[in-house]
Amino acid sequence: MAIDQSLIDKILQAADIVQVISSYIPVIKKGRNYVAVCPFHDDKNPSLQISPEKRIFKCFACGTGGNAITFVEKYEKIPFIEALRKVADMIGIHDERLMKKENANVKNTSHEPLYRALKDLSDFYHYSLRTSEGKIALDYLNQRQLKNEIQETYALGYAPTDGIKTIQFLTSKGHSLKTIDDIGIAHRNQGVYSDRNHGRVIFPIMDKEGRVIGFSARRLSENKEEAKYVNSPETPLFHKANVLFNYHIARQTARHDGFVYVLEGFMDVFALIRIGITSCVALMGTALTKEHVRLLRSLNCEIRLCLDGDEAGQNATMKIISLLDQEGLTYRIVSNQNNPRDPDEILREDGKEALERYLQTLLNRAEFALSYYKKSNTLTTLEERKKLIYDFLPILLATKSRLELEDYFLNLQAATRFPIEEIRALYVKMKKKASQEEKQQIFTSFRPERKKMQRLQFAEKEILYQMMHEPEAFTFYQENIAFFYDEVYHQIANFMVEYYEKHDKIDVPLILSYLEQSDLPEKESMVQEMTSISLEKTHPPFSISLMNDCWKTIQEERKKIFEKQKLEDDLKNKTPMEKAEIIATYQNQKAKE
Repeated sequence: MAIDQSLIDKILQAADIVQVISSYIPVIKKGRNYVAVCPFHDDKNPSLQISPEKRIFKCFACGTGGNAITFVEKYEKIPFIEALRKVADMIGIHDERLMKKENANVKNTSHEPLYRALKDLSDFYHYSLRTSEGKIALDYLNQRQLKNEIQETYALGYAPTDGIKTIQFLTSKGHSLKTIDDIGIAHRNQGVYSDRNHGRVIFPIMDKEGRVIGFSARRLSENKEEAKYVNSPETPLFHKANVLFNYHIARQTARHDGFVYVLEGFMDVFALIRIGITSCVALMGTALTKEHVRLLRSLNCEIRLCLDGDEAGQNATMKIISLLDQEGLTYRIVSNQNNPRDPDEILREDGKEALERYLQTLLNRAEFALSYYKKSNTLTTLEERKKLIYDFLPILLATKSRLELEDYFLNLQAATRFPIEEIRALYVKMKKKASQEEKQQIFTSFRPERKKMQRLQFAEKEILYQMMHEPEAFTFYQENIAFFYDEVYHQIANFMVEYYEKHDKIDVPLILSYLEQSDLPEKESMVQEMTSISLEKTHPPFSISLMNDCWKTIQEERKKIFEKQKLEDDLKNKTPMEKAEIIATYQNQKAKE
């Protein structure tokens, strides 16, 4: 079902293309524009240019280009309508025309029975929490200060001790045993199905849309031979490496708050929620993955790492910041290296203000890394002391503030006992080496092989560029030129003229949205050429004199094409002697001109 074009135009005009693209990949400011490593081919250097002024992007290696919607459509490999909805969601545009059932996200319909079964099961667990048997779980939640509001928001629940009752409930709701198997809660013993979560307090795990996809079940008994937590196994819907607990809530507030805390477990998330911070997610015991990075990037805010202060937590933090550095995300780290307690413990033992102070004590990468190395490295040998210096050199080289740099020198001197002059000398040496190795330019303006291009193509391209930026160029084109010999240029010009006649304005990103929804067989080539030409930097400003010069060149080249075609027609079916006479006459005429 088609969306009203006026709504598409509204979304494109409001969308910050840099913000949209940077929610998927790292971008680098380069003058007035931005560049990035292109995700649409095996790019080694930044080949993708983003123009916030023109609101388009273009890869000058593989040719991919378009507007903000195009990028999301191609990056996520989703239909135009779904990409439109995602961009609208990013910029806070909520319109009922986007929410119509016909335009809902395309889903794998084979998963629908699983979603329904999980929703019914979650409701059953939540209901069971209020039964007499569920009082033990309710008392546990209340004792952990997870009061009614949190219980309702996160659908916390209880799995009855008799696990067969859970299966009977699901089958009574029409769910097959295969579906019950596929959602990962069934335990089979001699052909009898029961609930593997039985007798535990239940924490539903939801995807980014807020749909239940799995559960984490905590034991309530004192039997330490049982695992404290039992998580759902891998299922068609639940992949632990792709899930961040509370992401469906955090994504609604993180961009506005400007930050998101990354924690270890969901009890830490609840601790932050209890003091009013909803922009927080939990890894649930897994390492940070590429999919987690993608989810965090789309929040477009500062990441605040808050893993445990023990050795394992700090080692995990170092691995995470290395990945975040590779992905170009902005982050800081909660200073907790001397505090073994997690946020939940701090809140229970010291109160709200103590937890707030703890969360606001943030370190940048260099500060954390220096403290980490000082703690983790005993520095009893020369090699260990040298290792700290060399491990820290990339941080020094990335530091722009002289005051910060001097502070690091002093800290390194204290930690390694090397003379500060030697540390400075090594820094200068490495900085010089890095500068020599740095590429002189990470991006060059796209200039295709135009030296061999005919004058006609040069002139036609110049006219087309002016049509993309100056309405007066349209009038000139229609009154004088009317068509281009270059087929792609001709198709673009016709499409733009049609758009201009309907809208009386020129807006390349909006034209691209019309083009991408068209049925034109050459629309991909047209999009690539339009984005290339629009972003070229070698064009002079519009003037009638420029247009006339181009028109004169076009006329001259058209005449040559006409004469050549006429000569070829004249030579057809002629004898060698006749051909020689025709060619001689043609050459004499050209010599007189």
